[in-house]
Amino acid sequence: MSDLLVQIAKLSVADRIRLVQDILSTIPVEQPTDTVETRQEAELERRSRALANGKMKTVPWQNIEAELIKRYDLQP
Repeated sequence: MSDLLVQIAKLSVADRIRLVQDILSTIPVEQPTDTVETRQEAELERRSRALANGKMKTVPWQNIEAELIKRYDLQP
């Protein structure tokens, strides 16, 4: 065990906890640059452009509802 660890082991539990907290506070917290929200916004923008450019077709709710009722044997 290194001398430093020997000295740390001699500290009280409370002092070791404070030491760990102090050490952790020196580590910068990096914020993710690509969050879920960012990815969702990008996907919404992509879909919006595809719809506006006619590259994506829409499906009426009645068709989707009928398919779900059929697929999951639901009551209309």
